[in-house]
Amino acid sequence: MENQMTTNLVRSTSLPTATHPLIVSAEEQLQRLKSSQGTSTSSHSTICQRLDGLRKLYDCVDDVLHLPLSQQVLSHEKHVKLLEHVSNDSLKVLDTCSITKDAFSQMKGRVQLLESCLRRKRGGEFSLSNEVNAYMASNKKLNKVICKCFKDLHKKENDQTIIIEDSDLTSLVSLIKGLEDVTLTVLESASSFISYTKMKSKQNSWSWVVSKLLKPKRVSCEGIDISEIEKLNMELLLLLRNEKIDHSQILSALKKLLVFESSIQELEDGLGAIFRLLLKNRVSLLNILHYICAMFSIWGSNLVYTILS
Repeated sequence: MENQMTTNLVRSTSLPTATHPLIVSAEEQLQRLKSSQGTSTSSHSTICQRLDGLRKLYDCVDDVLHLPLSQQVLSHEKHVKLLEHVSNDSLKVLDTCSITKDAFSQMKGRVQLLESCLRRKRGGEFSLSNEVNAYMASNKKLNKVICKCFKDLHKKENDQTIIIEDSDLTSLVSLIKGLEDVTLTVLESASSFISYTKMKSKQNSWSWVVSKLLKPKRVSCEGIDISEIEKLNMELLLLLRNEKIDHSQILSALKKLLVFESSIQELEDGLGAIFRLLLKNRVSLLNILHYICAMFSIWGSNLVYTILS
């Protein structure tokens, strides 16, 4: 995700100026968040930590955008195209966050329906089987939506080169672009919590894991790189394997569903917070564009309306 929606920044030979402490602080937070992506772990706690770090970074960057220095550096007619480009990229990140947040909401609804079915415990094995199969089928469709979203992002690269003559502007744009890139990485990490992982090894394939779990002597999944939703799906497959309803196993599956729902809710709340901060960040950028428009009268009203919509 590091190569997505990036702009090649070329600094001219102007004399550098001192960077504001708040910008330095934001850059340090950005680097810490990037470093945390070094591990492939996508556990609930890890994703929550990344979302919290991202939230703090957005708060800091928003403060940076409201600095008099930032307003002065950005509010120039010659920077319109650059700001327009950055603003358009922020919209792409906002759309991606919206899709990810909606996916968590849909998943939570499907888990709740299955919980309701398990609580009723009526209709026999046939009814339970239908409910579980419907749950897995809907999850499969949702997984395709998530995969397509991030696959399309990976395909989109921007190799545009923009010459920046101001060292302070370079720092600001690099910070904003870095924030967008790390946001997409965190969103992709979060989506892996409710999507199917790619297991390349034959030994670690889905069919191999299920076959092991369905043996009379159950084995542990520890050490196998699978997502939380895959573990839950395997638990449901074990439930359907019994010829008769095993109430203790139904209770066990229900408890796991409740824990999974709680995790989804917490991550959905975190994504909602990021979505609101993305909106706030985009509004700050658009306000600067609107200010330039009003000051220099360089756009027609139709173009302004298009950019601000």
